[in-house]
Amino acid sequence: MSDESNALRDGAFMDALFSLALPSDESRKLPAAGGLGLAATVAEGLRCDPLLGPFVEAGAEALREAALAQHPQGLKGITPEAGTELLKSQMAAHPMLMMGLARYLYPAYYAHPRVLAAIGEPPRPRFPEGFTVQPTDAVLLEKLKARAKSQKG
Repeated sequence: MSDESNALRDGAFMDALFSLALPSDESRKLPAAGGLGLAATVAEGLRCDPLLGPFVEAGAEALREAALAQHPQGLKGITPEAGTELLKSQMAAHPMLMMGLARYLYPAYYAHPRVLAAIGEPPRPRFPEGFTVQPTDAVLLEKLKARAKSQKG
């Protein structure tokens, strides 16, 4: 267990939680989210989000405390099935936990090079840097400009 006092800064806890949210899928060669080093990125997004951040932080803290009550290593030390049940038990008191977490976890996960490669996409930066844009057709552009001028006049 980490000695961090805040659940969002506890990397081991966050990795275990991410692996519950997005477990590995061996048939598709998708890695578990907890093994990709996304904790700092997701935590930073949540800390900067005044709407979802506090709800996720409170829910994550409650889940971490409940996991520590079951096992000295917390969520990392219990089985995935027990972790899922523990997470479900916290959802009534913290309904925004998974929605808020998913808001930041899913984009980070699906932008990771290992995940992109597993889903058949070339590893690249996010839009706009990562996509090739077709050149503009100059003739069509001139037609649009002419139409705009005629509508003004």
